[in-house]
Amino acid sequence: MKKKFADFFTGYGMEITGNSAYGTVNGYETNATLDVMNNNYPLRLHISFYATDEQKHNIQSALRNAAIKYCVYQLTQYGLMLGLNDMTTGRLLKRLPSVLDTVYGIIGENGGLGEGSCPVCGNILDPEHSNKHNVEGLTLTLDDACVEQINAVIDKENEDFKNAPNNYLLGFCGALIGAIVGVGVSIAFYAAGFISSISAIISVLLGAFLFEKFHGKPNKMMIVIVAVTTLVFMLGSYPVMVIVDAGIEANKLGLGISAMDAFDICMSDSEFKNAFYRDLALIFVFAAVGIGVEIAYLMRKIKRTKNIK
Repeated sequence: MKKKFADFFTGYGMEITGNSAYGTVNGYETNATLDVMNNNYPLRLHISFYATDEQKHNIQSALRNAAIKYCVYQLTQYGLMLGLNDMTTGRLLKRLPSVLDTVYGIIGENGGLGEGSCPVCGNILDPEHSNKHNVEGLTLTLDDACVEQINAVIDKENEDFKNAPNNYLLGFCGALIGAIVGVGVSIAFYAAGFISSISAIISVLLGAFLFEKFHGKPNKMMIVIVAVTTLVFMLGSYPVMVIVDAGIEANKLGLGISAMDAFDICMSDSEFKNAFYRDLALIFVFAAVGIGVEIAYLMRKIKRTKNIK
């Protein structure tokens, strides 16, 4: 963790481990994580507490009314997750104490039970029947009985997912539609004289979305099907576009030959041939980049929840 943030959280009595900080702040178990690669909300805070559904609704309303700048929030099963940012690190650190006072104040005023209470059930934590656990990168103190119940639910959901039909053929239809839309975008860019990875990104996102909508199982095979379909269509569309263009130009010149014959004549020219393969290589690179970016996103999306250890 950057020194300025480490010093800040150390000042609140939190322990620093790598890019994370953990401790009790204002009576609430708190986790802080700094991700400098996240340009939107690099600072993530999770405050553990128990609250009823009505109390959570009131907390959410109070946070909305507080209108904290450069802040997103989400109530979780274990408390509240905050994402924070500002124009500069200095500005964020300067206003962070005020933000924390506001947030902790809202939680406390609305009955959120902090340290000493299980954030899942609200019962007082018995040292003999509670432990600290790593839950998706967060250190949380939970009642053993709650951990057993949560793990039972996770096991059931994962078993149901495992036994669900793959429906790869139906899913492929969704990936196919996504690829066709991506080709349409690619053609539009080509007509404007551009080669971009945007068409591949659109193709993968839409293909994955429709893959699931068509009841395909969202697993690693889905990513393979969507990625390969997108790449094949991106690469296959370019020669088709060039052949059609060659046919149009031949028609304008009144040559009376087919588009394929016109393309063959063009390919006999070394300069045209080199340009064709160069652009094809660029399309492959841009498509691969776009697909790679979205694969990373999809891998996180399809990741199954693991048991709390």
